[in-house]
Amino acid sequence: MITAVASLGVSFMDMVRRQTISNEGEWHVLYENVNKMQLEAIKNDEETKDVILSRDTGYAFLEGSQNDNKPYIFIREYNEEGFENFPIELKEGRFPKKENEIAISEAIITSAKVNYKMGDVLTLDIGQRYAKDEQGDNMILSQTSRLRKSEGILQEELIKENTKTYTIVGVIERPTWEPTWSPGYTVLSYIDENIMSSQGKVNASVILNHIDSGLFEHGKKLASENGIESVGFNYNLLTYYGVVANDRVRNMLFTLSAIIMVIIMIGSISLIYNAFAISVSERSRHLGMLSSVGATKKQKRNSVFFEGAVIGGISIPIGIIAGLAGIGVTFMLINSMLKEALGVSESLRLVVLPATILVAMLVSIITILISTYIPAKRASNISAIDAIRQTADVKITEKEVKTSKLTRKIFGIEGELGLKNLKRNKARYRATVLSLIISMVLFLAVSYFTFSLEKSLLLSQDGVNYDITVYFYDKDREKQEDMIGKITSLDNISESNYIATLDAGTRIEEDAMADYLKGNHENILENGKYPYHISLKALNDEALEAYAKEVGVDFTKLSDTEKPSAIVIDTIKYEEAQTNKYVETKAVKTKIGEKLDLEFYDSEFEQYMPIESVEIATLTDKVTMGISSVGFMGSFNMIVSEDVFNKFVEDNKNMIESTNTTLFLKSNDPLSLQEDIEEIQKSYEQYGMSIYNVYMARQREEQMIVIMSIFTYAFILLITSICVANIFNTISTGIALRKREFAMLKSVGMTSKSFNKMINYESIFYGIKALVYGLPISFAMMYLIYRTLMMKFRFGFEIPWVSVFIAIAAVFIIVGVAMLYSSKKVKKENIIDALKQEII
Repeated sequence: MITAVASLGVSFMDMVRRQTISNEGEWHVLYENVNKMQLEAIKNDEETKDVILSRDTGYAFLEGSQNDNKPYIFIREYNEEGFENFPIELKEGRFPKKENEIAISEAIITSAKVNYKMGDVLTLDIGQRYAKDEQGDNMILSQTSRLRKSEGILQEELIKENTKTYTIVGVIERPTWEPTWSPGYTVLSYIDENIMSSQGKVNASVILNHIDSGLFEHGKKLASENGIESVGFNYNLLTYYGVVANDRVRNMLFTLSAIIMVIIMIGSISLIYNAFAISVSERSRHLGMLSSVGATKKQKRNSVFFEGAVIGGISIPIGIIAGLAGIGVTFMLINSMLKEALGVSESLRLVVLPATILVAMLVSIITILISTYIPAKRASNISAIDAIRQTADVKITEKEVKTSKLTRKIFGIEGELGLKNLKRNKARYRATVLSLIISMVLFLAVSYFTFSLEKSLLLSQDGVNYDITVYFYDKDREKQEDMIGKITSLDNISESNYIATLDAGTRIEEDAMADYLKGNHENILENGKYPYHISLKALNDEALEAYAKEVGVDFTKLSDTEKPSAIVIDTIKYEEAQTNKYVETKAVKTKIGEKLDLEFYDSEFEQYMPIESVEIATLTDKVTMGISSVGFMGSFNMIVSEDVFNKFVEDNKNMIESTNTTLFLKSNDPLSLQEDIEEIQKSYEQYGMSIYNVYMARQREEQMIVIMSIFTYAFILLITSICVANIFNTISTGIALRKREFAMLKSVGMTSKSFNKMINYESIFYGIKALVYGLPISFAMMYLIYRTLMMKFRFGFEIPWVSVFIAIAAVFIIVGVAMLYSSKKVKKENIIDALKQEII
C-alpha cells in the first residue's frame, strides 16, 4: 500500500509536469529585459543549464487581411533553444536561423486569406499599439488586449519604430499562447545573440541544473548582483517538481503525506500486532516449557522478533512488487478516461524512485517493529508456571464480567454469555472493534468528501443550464441575426436562446438596500440612495414569453415600449472577497410596481446618462437558460423584451458598442454541434465570434470527480482489506482458542440453536460497539471536511445517509460472516476430544 500510494503521487506529478512542459514549454526562471552583459552573467551561472532567449519585436499591419478583427502581424523572436523547448508546431519548411527569416502562422493563410508562400519577401513597418487610458494618456497594448474598434473605426494607433525585411522560411500552427481575440497573427523570427548590440534587450528563460527550494533565493540574488530589474519563476511547472515558494503550501503537502502514511500504519500495525499477540498467546505454553528448561527472557523476546524479521523479509519484497504492479495496472485502465477528463495529451506512466522504495521499506520495518515489540516483551516476561497453566491470558474479576439484568431479559442467557465472553477477552474485542471503526470512518469520510465535491461542482455551475455558448464580437445586428439564424438551424439543438446584455445602473433607497451592504457601504450613498449595478438583459419574444409564463407575468405588458417593464431577479449568489465563500441572499428589497430610473455610464463623456424609468413587473429567484443568479455585491439582473432593449440603445452609439450578444444552446450531441458551428465560424471569422463548449468542461469536472473517487475508494478498499483480514484473524483465532469453553457449554446442555444465538449476539455486540464509537467519529470527520470546503463554498451540512446505512449494514455483515466462518469449524469438534485437549 505504501509503495502504491507513494508511486501514485510521484507518477501523477510526473504526468502533470510533462503536460505543463508540453503546453507551456520548459523553463524555470525568467530574467526580463537583460542586456548582453547581464546575459553573459546568467549563462555563466553554475545553476544554468540552458538559456532560452525571446523578444517581442512589435506589430505591423497585415496587408490584404480579410479579417477586420486581426489587422496585424505580431512578431516574436527566439533563439534556437526557444524553438526546441517551447510548444511550437512546424507545419511546413523550417524554423528561422537568421534575423531576416520568419515562420508565419498558418492562420494568416486560412483565416486572413493572405496568400503568402514559402520564399516570399516581406518588408514590414514595425511598432507598438497605443490607446488612450482613462486619464487620456497613451498606453501600450499587448497581444492579450482586444482590438480597440468602434463602428469599424480603429480606436488605437500603431506607432512605427523601425522597418525590417523578412523571408518566409516556414509555416507554424497557431501558437497555444495566442488568444483567439488577439489582434495580431503570430510570426516567429530569430535572435542571434552573437550580433546582439550592447544596448539590446531580451528576455532570458533559464532551465536549471538542479531544482530545489533554494532556486527562488538564488534567482533573486543573481538578478540583484547584476542589476536585472525583473525576475520571475515558472510556478506552474515548479509546483509539480514539489518546489513551492510558499512554506504553508509545502507544509500542507508534507502534512497530507504524513496523514496518509499514519493511516496506513495504524491499520497495518493493528493487523500485525494482533497477529503476533495471538501467536504469542497460542504459544504461551510452549514458551513456558522453554523457560522451564532454561530459556532466558532475551531468547524468548528474540524468538518473536526473529519471527517478525522472517515475515518482513518475505512480505516487504512481495508487497513492493505487488504495489508497483497494482498501480501500473490501474494506470493502464484509467489512462483513456484521464485524458478525456483532463483534456491532456500525456498519459500516466509508472515512475519508481529509489526514495519511494526506501520509504516503503523503512515504514514497513518500523511498522513490524512496533507491532512485535509489545508481544515480544510480553513473551519475555511470562513465567513458566503461568504459561503452562495458561493463566496469564485472562486475568479478570467478577466485577469486570458483570452484566446487567436487562441484558439477560432482552437477549437471554445466550446473549449474557456472549457479552461476558467479550468482556473476558478485552484485547481481542478491542482489536476487532478498532478495525471496524477504522474501516467505517474511512469509508464515510471519503463518501462525504465525494458527495461534497459533487455538490461544490453544482454550486460552481449554478446557472450554467446550457451546453454551448457562442459570443459575438461584431455589433452589426444584421450580421448577428444572420449568424444566429444559420447556427440555430443546425441539427442536434434541443433548445436555444440568445441574449443581449448591457451594463447599466440605478439608485436604490437606503431602506431597500440588501442587508449585506449595510454597515460598511453607507459612505457610497448619494442623496440617501445606493448606486446599484444592473445587468440589463434582453430575451427574444419566444424565450421571454415562456419565461414570463413561468414567473407569472403578462407577456404583453413586457412588450410595451411606451411603458417599459421588467422582470427583476432579486436573488443573488456571490463570492465574498474576504472569505472567498459563495453566499446566496436577497440582492435588493424593492417591490412590484415600483419604478427604477436606469442610467448608463458613457466613457466618452465620462458621465452617467439617463436611459429611462422601468417598472418592476415581478420579482423572482427563477432564471432562464443563459441567465445566472451568480453575480457580485451590489448588483442584480433585469430582464426586458427585445423591443424595449432596442429602444433604450438605438440612439446612443456608445451604448450600442457596449452591448454584448451571446447565443446559448442545449444539445443532445454537443461535440458534433460544436464541429458544425466551427464550420460556420470559418466563413464568419472576420466578423468575430468565439465558441465555448460548457458541456465538455462540465464533463471533465465530473470525470475528475469519478477519477478521484476511483483512487480514494481504491485506497479505502486497501485499508478495509487490512481491517477485514484483521477482523477475520482475530475472531477465527479467538473462536479456535475457545474450543474447550464451547465443549463445556455443550456438555452442560447448550443446544446448537442456543450456541448459534450466542455467536449471533456476540456479532451484534461487536457491531453495536463499533457503531457507538465509529459513527460519532465519522460525523466529526465529515464536519471537518465540510468546514474545509466552507473556505470556498457555502452550503448546508448534510449527512450522506445512504452511505451511512451501507456502512452500518457492512459492519454487521463483516462480523457476522467472520463469526459464522469461524464457528463452523468448532461445531464439528467432539465434546470429549475438546475437553481432553491440553494444547491448541
